[in-house]
Amino acid sequence: MRFKAMDPIWEKTWPENWPRNGVIDGKDPLFQNLYDNATRFRDKPALIYYGGIITWWELRDMVLRAASGLQKLGVTKGDRVYLGLQNCPQFYIAFFAAHSLGAIVVPGSPMFKAGELTYALNDSGAKVIITEEDIFPIYQIIRNDLKSVESVVVTSLGEYLPEEPYPAFPLAVSSTIEPSSDYMTWPELMNNSPIKKFADVTLSDIALLQYTSGTTGYPKGAMLTHGNIKHRGVNDSWMHDDAHDYIHLACMPLFHVTGMGNHLLCPAYCGGTVVVMVRFEPEAVLQAIERYRVTYLCSITTMDIALITHPKFNDYDISSIRGMTMGGAPLPPNIQQKYEDIGLRLAEGYGMSETMSTMTWNPFDRIKQGTVGIPIAHVEVRIADKDNIEKNVPLGEQGELWVRGPSVAAGYWNKPEETAETFVEGWIRTGDIATMDEDGYVTLNGRLRELIKASGYSVFPAEVETYLYQHPAILECCVIGVFHEYRGEDVKAFVVLEPEWVGKITEEELVAWAREQMSVYKYPRTIEFRDELPKSGTGKIMRRILKAEEDA
Repeated sequence: MRFKAMDPIWEKTWPENWPRNGVIDGKDPLFQNLYDNATRFRDKPALIYYGGIITWWELRDMVLRAASGLQKLGVTKGDRVYLGLQNCPQFYIAFFAAHSLGAIVVPGSPMFKAGELTYALNDSGAKVIITEEDIFPIYQIIRNDLKSVESVVVTSLGEYLPEEPYPAFPLAVSSTIEPSSDYMTWPELMNNSPIKKFADVTLSDIALLQYTSGTTGYPKGAMLTHGNIKHRGVNDSWMHDDAHDYIHLACMPLFHVTGMGNHLLCPAYCGGTVVVMVRFEPEAVLQAIERYRVTYLCSITTMDIALITHPKFNDYDISSIRGMTMGGAPLPPNIQQKYEDIGLRLAEGYGMSETMSTMTWNPFDRIKQGTVGIPIAHVEVRIADKDNIEKNVPLGEQGELWVRGPSVAAGYWNKPEETAETFVEGWIRTGDIATMDEDGYVTLNGRLRELIKASGYSVFPAEVETYLYQHPAILECCVIGVFHEYRGEDVKAFVVLEPEWVGKITEEELVAWAREQMSVYKYPRTIEFRDELPKSGTGKIMRRILKAEEDA
C-alpha cells in the first residue's frame, strides 16, 4: 500500500479502560442484542418518552411485531426503508425492525422539503416510507415523481405519550391517525404476530444509507454496514465506560450519526435506558435531567451554549450527569469554563457520516481543550501532505486528515467515481485540515474547500474562530473569505454577542482587538454583528449560507 499510517503515539495517552488489542466480539449484528437485553433487563425501562415507559421486553415485542408488519408490505433483505421521523419510540422500533428483516435503513431529516425528499427517496430506491403525519402532505405532492415507493406508514408523535407528559410536550399532535387507503397507520403496522426468525444478516451487509449534508452537489448516501454500526455501539461503551445502569438523554436527532451512535447504538449494546426527547429545548432538557436522573448527554456546541446560558439553568439539579460529549464546532473557552465551574468537563470528539461518527475523542480524565482528542481503539490516522498525499507531514504541521478503521463506510451508494475519490485503500480522505501534537491529540484547522487565500497566505476559518472565541463578548462566530481586488480574499467574521455585551462594544472595536491577536493576513478585516447565525437541522452553523449571502 502507498499510504502508511502514522506511528500510534496516541496509545500512550489512552485511559486504562480502553482496549489495546482485539476486535468486536461475536459475529451477530447489533439488532440481536435486543434478545439478550430483553432477557437480562426484562422489566427495566429501555425508553422513557416524556414519562411514558417502554421496557426492554416490550421493546423486543414491538420490534418483532413491526418487522412482521414490514414483511407483509413485501420488505425483504436488501430493500430500503426510509425513516422520516423526529426522535420518538417509533424510530427505535422501525430501525431494528427493518434490520431484523435484513433491510437497509435510510434515515432522513423530518425537515426535508419536496425536492430534498424526492431526491433521497429516488436515489436510495426506498420501498417503504415510515413518516410523521405532518410530513405526509409533502409525500402527496411528490408521489407521482417517485420511482420505487410502494407503501407509506404514517404515525403520530403522540402515539406513545402518557396522559401527563413531562417535560411538557413541545408540539400539538394527535394520538391516533385515521385509517386511509393512501397509507397504513402505525397501529395497523404493529397489529401483527411477532416474526419467529431473523433474516440471515452478516456484519458485512449494508445496514444504513446515511446521506451526507451535500455541501458539494447532491447528498451522497454513505453505505454503512452492520459491522460499522456494531463497532460504533461497542466502542462508545468502551470509551464512556458505559454500562446498563447509564441513562442517556437523546435530544440530538436520531437520523444523524452522532445522535444515533450515542443514544441508539450504544444503549442497544449495553442495555441502558434512553430518555427520548422529540427535539432540543434547553429548559425541557434541564427538567428531564432532573426528573429522570440522566447520567449521560451528547450534544453539539450550540446546544451546550444554550443550556449553560439559560436563565433558569441554576434552578435544576443536574448532579446525576457523569459525562457529556460534544462536537460540531470548537467550544468557546468561556463556555467550557462555565461548565468546569460546576464540575463538568465536556469531551469533544470528531467523526463524520462516512465513519459512523466518532474516530477521535477526548477521554474524560485527560481532556485537551481546543483539540478533538486522540484516535480511538482500532482507528489508524495519517495527516497527509496537501501537495504530496503519499507523504505524511511531521507532528505539528498542517495536512489533510485521513482515517481508517472498522467503522469506515463501504463507499457511496451508486456513486463509483465519488467512492474512488474519497475511499482510498481502506482510508477515507476527510477533507479536513488538521495537526497532531506529540501526545497524539488532533486539532482541526478548517476544510480544504473552505481555505481562504489572503495575500497568498492560507487562512483556515476554524483557526480564526478559535482566536475570536477568546474574547468574552463573543457567544458565536463564523468566519468566511470575501473577495478583495488586491489581496484576493479578505477575512470576514459574523458574530453573535453575549447578551450582556450588546451595545457595549462595536464591530470596529472587535476588529481592533482581533488585529492584536492574529497575523496581519489572518485577522478579520470586517466583523458583522448578527442576532443569530444560520444553522442546520443538527444545529451546526452553516458557513456556506453566509458565504452565499456575501457572494450575492
